[in-house]
Amino acid sequence: MPVAGLVIAVLTASVVGLWPDGAEAAVATPVASVSAPAPEPSRALTPFEQVSSQVDAQKLALLKGDEAGWLAPIDKKLQPRYRTIFKNLRALDLTSADMGIDGELTEKGATLTGKVGLTYCFSGVACPAYRLDPTGGAPKIIHKITWTSRGGSWVITRMADSGVSNYLQPAPWENTALTVAAGERVIVAGPKSQAANVKRVLPLAEKAAAVADRYAAQLNNPRAKYRIYLADNKMWKSWYAGAAPPWSVAYHLQLNNTGSDIVVKASKVMPEGNRYITEVIQHELGHSVTLDGNHNRDAEKDQWLTEGVAEYIGYQPGKPQNGYSGDALRFVRSRGRAVKTIAVPSLTEKSDDLAVTRLYATGHFAVACMAEKYGEPKMLNFVQMVLHSGVERDAASQAVYGKPFAAVDKACVSWIKQKL
Repeated sequence: MPVAGLVIAVLTASVVGLWPDGAEAAVATPVASVSAPAPEPSRALTPFEQVSSQVDAQKLALLKGDEAGWLAPIDKKLQPRYRTIFKNLRALDLTSADMGIDGELTEKGATLTGKVGLTYCFSGVACPAYRLDPTGGAPKIIHKITWTSRGGSWVITRMADSGVSNYLQPAPWENTALTVAAGERVIVAGPKSQAANVKRVLPLAEKAAAVADRYAAQLNNPRAKYRIYLADNKMWKSWYAGAAPPWSVAYHLQLNNTGSDIVVKASKVMPEGNRYITEVIQHELGHSVTLDGNHNRDAEKDQWLTEGVAEYIGYQPGKPQNGYSGDALRFVRSRGRAVKTIAVPSLTEKSDDLAVTRLYATGHFAVACMAEKYGEPKMLNFVQMVLHSGVERDAASQAVYGKPFAAVDKACVSWIKQKL
């Protein structure tokens, strides 16, 4: 595939018996009567305490599937948006969530304004504790919320952008009512415009997941469940701030260290037929099993390997020389860019189509070469060390293959020429 993917506060309320002023509580003991300490005077909850308690109640309602409780503090005009969030999250197999007020509240007249965060995890994934930083811990969305005092209660009357830089927003489920189809291993979702495609993709994605699961087992990196979003052209530009570069037709996005989402551009993928759809999805699931939960903060340095192993998994059980990658490298060679190293430089926003094609196809051949020459288990071990653990490729090559990477590189360049 030329552009198949991208790596790219619970305020606890306790009931206490308070004695009337001046009264004493007699406590029977074996030796004496003891006076109870004077009770603390009761006080009204502060506005912060009131809305904090409200936020906690909403979180519990969300987790219990209590839509009425979730909507209880929401103004009628805002309820459709909150209902969308509730229904989407429940349909997407939400299993853990937390909510909190991030920072101070601003009080102006009868209104309060502050940032509220919602952390979430799906399908039983271990969910870290709530954190202020959206780039660590559980995935998180943040909104600027306005409460208005009405009849002694605080009603949520506005939800706006928080102004906080967060690569996980807008999430596909926070603004758009989704059509969701769930299988044994995959959940597929999309806006109303993609309802028919959601049903079409689910069985194809289940088939692709069976392949990805085999590699996840070999890499000791099992995935709880895969989520695939089908984006129409508008959503493609909006979801996750339009995270994809111009050459991609789908991408895999890690949700911190709690799994990932896959987003597919429906207009580019769906017309191409079931085989291509399956390959694109299988490629992105390949990213999930090789990248999710990694400790490497510089995986883009070895993009040829990142995309190469995803292409290798995505094209299974086919061979690169028998498909698109073979045709692609022959075309690249005819344009004066013959393969001289398997470690092709990573792409940039300025990379042309030929550079994109060369990286994906060369990476595919490179991974296939290492699998054939040294065995698939060793190839996957090399991939895991470099991409998952951040080991330099030469050190990983010495450890896995028993020879420097330069020797592996030279052998695979020769192998590729033979296959072409």
